[in-house]
Amino acid sequence: METQALSTVTYNGWSNRETWLVSLWLSNDETSYRVLLQAQRRSGEVSEQAEWLERQLRQQLDCELDQASLWQDLLQTAFSRINWVEVIEQN
Repeated sequence: METQALSTVTYNGWSNRETWLVSLWLSNDETSYRVLLQAQRRSGEVSEQAEWLERQLRQQLDCELDQASLWQDLLQTAFSRINWVEVIEQN
């Protein structure tokens, strides 16, 4: 029986490329940065702040891609891979 070693794949020190990319945009785009700051200023646990941030950005995504398509499916898949707690903690 062949055993594969478990490996952790990261991207530029982040849990994955999607998380890194969101963090990059949130910290380099003024409008997006304001949304990040709103999330961080909310009372509650980091996980609650992360859930709020995810909801805000998911609403934006849904408004941008309101029709079913290959691109919407791909973006929704990438969006679901984002580690929102890591975004809140590392910015």
